Amino acid sequence: MTILQEKDRQVLKQRLADLPNKVKLVVFTTQQQPETSELLSQIAQEIVAVSGGKVVMEQHSLEGEPEVAKQYNLERAPALVVRTEEKDYGIRYIGIPAGFEFASLVGAIEDVGRGDAGLSPDSRLMLANLRRPVHIRVFVTYGCPYCPAAVRMAYKLAMASDLITAEGISSEEFPDLANQYQVMAVPKVVMNDKHSFEGALPEPQFVQQVLRAAASGLIIVP
Repeated sequence: MTILQEKDRQVLKQRLADLPNKVKLVVFTTQQQPETSELLSQIAQEIVAVSGGKVVMEQHSLEGEPEVAKQYNLERAPALVVRTEEKDYGIRYIGIPAGFEFASLVGAIEDVGRGDAGLSPDSRLMLANLRRPVHIRVFVTYGCPYCPAAVRMAYKLAMASDLITAEGISSEEFPDLANQYQVMAVPKVVMNDKHSFEGALPEPQFVQQVLRAAASGLIIVP
């Protein structure tokens, strides 16, 4: 049984056909969640199947290959990394990129495959001023139509700076994390475990939040 509908497969095939760079999906499964792990693996396999060789897949077990998970700083699974063979851009999704979040995954694949996140020159210039690492967590739910914009922006910033790592996190699959970070509404963006805001901000404001998160220890309210 396939997960993607035929019309979605055809659209995805067209969108991935002209990518200049090969994209690697690194899937991490866990014995703690075998059903969702299998689901994530199948989603990745179906994307690979329609990509015409533009996307490849690599799979690891969180418990069985802890040294690989450590390389990606992953402590939970199922999880997915979007990268090229040569470069890890710091793009992760923790959970299943289903519902509206499938668009976040496809968009990340396209950006990585092009090697360009499409940020404005002003944003690139501001991010060049980063001097400290910024870890962005974007908490989402499957049915949130505004969440993909926040996840996509976080991924784009991760592509633009080696100091940024971005995670989309399913609040529904990891309620303990959602409780830990006091997620009352989505999308909720948490930076370096201390700085947070809610909503999908436009690019300039999102970049400003990243710079403030790197520079201060105060909670940021947009």
